[in-house]
Amino acid sequence: MSGLDIAGGRVLDPGRGIDATATVSIADGVITGVDVTGGGDGARGLAGDRQVIDAAGLLVIPGLVDVHTHLFPGVSHYGIEPDAHCLGRGVTTAVDAGSSGAQTFPGLRRYVIERSRTRVLAFLNIAVQGMISRLVGELEDIRWASPGQAIARARENPDLIVGIKVRLGYQMVGNDPAPALRLAREAADALGLPLMVHVIDMRPALDWLLPYLGRGDVVTHCFHGNEGGILGADGRVIPAAVTARERGVLFDVGHGEGSFAYRVARSALAQGFAPDTISSDLHAHNVDGPVFDQATTLSKLLHLGMALEDVIRAATSTPAAAVRREDRIGTLAAGREADVSLFELREGSWPLPDAAGATETVERLLVPRMVIRAGHARELAEPAVPGVASARGTGGAGR
Repeated sequence: MSGLDIAGGRVLDPGRGIDATATVSIADGVITGVDVTGGGDGARGLAGDRQVIDAAGLLVIPGLVDVHTHLFPGVSHYGIEPDAHCLGRGVTTAVDAGSSGAQTFPGLRRYVIERSRTRVLAFLNIAVQGMISRLVGELEDIRWASPGQAIARARENPDLIVGIKVRLGYQMVGNDPAPALRLAREAADALGLPLMVHVIDMRPALDWLLPYLGRGDVVTHCFHGNEGGILGADGRVIPAAVTARERGVLFDVGHGEGSFAYRVARSALAQGFAPDTISSDLHAHNVDGPVFDQATTLSKLLHLGMALEDVIRAATSTPAAAVRREDRIGTLAAGREADVSLFELREGSWPLPDAAGATETVERLLVPRMVIRAGHARELAEPAVPGVASARGTGGAGR
């Protein structure tokens, strides 16, 4: 395979502290280096036996990592195709968050993971069947939860299963989430893997849950707008959340169909409580809005005041560490598999909804333009976000 140079773009790799015009070099599907002295003019074409990609005016970042998606079409009602909706939108690593359980994971592996160009990892649902239907919550009958089967399945698939998932909303577990939490905690602890907890619509408030979580565990849907969330009655971030973060609990956006409110996120950010990871919770019921893709979710956090570097970090190096793959993904370090995302930071005006009934006008939008997965480059079509294709604005990789 001939070499590939991505030249002339703004290389932003927060995990390695790089923010400069530079050239990213690739050979045989592996990153060989980032030359911050050789930005060049990025003219597209061939230089010797090397292909050159013109990245002038674009952000060049490590391949996006979306730590909360649902990718089991044909089995889970949430399922979408990863290559169309993840890789096709600039995400090189997508983590399925509990669509499968111990009895259905072999199907996820065989029919989705092994057939996808997107790198797909998984949090295994403590419910053995996973998330099949909205008709019945997966743990309304606690007999569906089996720590023993979850532990065995995760040990059979250590290359793909990165943690345990439990949803504690009343729709899934009833009014008492404690038994489901206990069984999920048992499995995660036995495996030494993180526990991801869906916290929207828990009957007890969030401060009930947080003492049971430790370093590396993930609270997803951290900015939902329903009662019992991260903000107390006084509008302040609850002390239990601050204490949990101090001991290493991670707070994840998990935008989803109903789990992200601008007002909650804005208040938390104003109090210095930014998310550790920015995920989409992308699935069949939100891919046409309000989520669209992970890049649009990132744009919303950028709109709310997070610095670009922090937004990119929350979608690259931090989620890579959260799934314990920081030695393989999340940065542009030499020797890593060549996963790279190229984005235009487009200026304009786009009304984007949150998941709580509010719409705000975003003036900067991260638009995926090209993705490179394991050294193979693919140009990307305009996203499905309303108005993007017709409102190109000034673009550029502005700071």
